[in-house]
Amino acid sequence: MIWMDIFDEMRRMQREINRMFGNLLARPSFATPLAPAWGGWREPLMDLWEDEDNVTIRAEIPGVNKEDIKLNVTEDSLEVKVLRKRESKGETAGVQHLERSYEGFYRYVQLPCKVVPEKAEATYNNGILEVKIPKAEKEKKRGVEVKVQ
Repeated sequence: MIWMDIFDEMRRMQREINRMFGNLLARPSFATPLAPAWGGWREPLMDLWEDEDNVTIRAEIPGVNKEDIKLNVTEDSLEVKVLRKRESKGETAGVQHLERSYEGFYRYVQLPCKVVPEKAEATYNNGILEVKIPKAEKEKKRGVEVKVQ
C-alpha cells in the first residue's frame, strides 16, 4: 500500500490553483461593465529608482494620448490607469454596424519610501511615462560624520 499524506496533496492542489489563477485578484478595480474580459488590460513595464531627493518611475505605455493617462499618487504609492476606447463604423450590404472596444493599462506600485504627492511631476514622450516625486523630508538620508574614539 502506498502511503499518501492527504495534507501534502491538499498543499499541492492549492499551489496548482494559485498557479492557474495567477494574479487574477490584482486586476484593476476600476473595471466597468464596458471593459472587456481581462485580455484587453496590460500591465506596463516599469522601472523604479530613488536617489537622495526623489523617487522616479518610468513606465512603457505605447500608443496612448497623454490626456488618457490618469495618475494617482499618495504618500506611499503610485497608480497608473489608461483607458482607450476604439470605435469602428461601417456598412456591409446595406447593414450599418458600430463596434466599440475598450482596453488599457493598469499598474499599482508601492513606493519604497514616503513622498510628497502634491509635488509630483509627470512627462509623457514617445510612449514613455516618467513620474518624479520628491521624497518627504524625514525620508531623505542625512549623513552625519561620527568620530571614533
